[in-house]
Amino acid sequence: MIDGISLDIAPDDPALRIRSDSPIDAPFIRHLFEEVRTAQFTATGLSGPIVRQIIAQQFRSQMAGYAAQFPGAISLIVTRDRAAIGRLLLHCARERWHIIDIALLPADCGRGAGTKIVEALGTGARRQGVPALTLTVLAGNQAARRFYQRQGFADIGPVGGTHVAMRKDLAA
Repeated sequence: MIDGISLDIAPDDPALRIRSDSPIDAPFIRHLFEEVRTAQFTATGLSGPIVRQIIAQQFRSQMAGYAAQFPGAISLIVTRDRAAIGRLLLHCARERWHIIDIALLPADCGRGAGTKIVEALGTGARRQGVPALTLTVLAGNQAARRFYQRQGFADIGPVGGTHVAMRKDLAA
């Protein structure tokens, strides 16, 4: 039971766990954001202080935006062998579970954790009688779109000109 919602999200990997976040996770969540974003910005040739300032501003904006758009979202921490490796932000409703954000430390990408998390979300939602998982992804992020398509998500249309909505129907 997380935030009054019965969630049964257990990846099929004994080393991986998903738990509710707590205030002590705030430094990790910020570090995760910085790790994921820094690589994107350093490729543009910007200097360290400018990149850090942009990332700090984006982190504050993202946190505020998610809180405003999804006030009932559940923030979860993904661990591997009890060490935090990622974050999952999830909005649960009877008609769908919406993956607001999922991020893994770059060193943990490509090791199967993302697939195991998405599979566990589908299994948990199905057990609750939820018919679908949904998400939005940056339209230009082809790697993420391919990943979600491999997980059974289908494009369902553009969102705001910059993102694509995707949906995975969960058959009984």
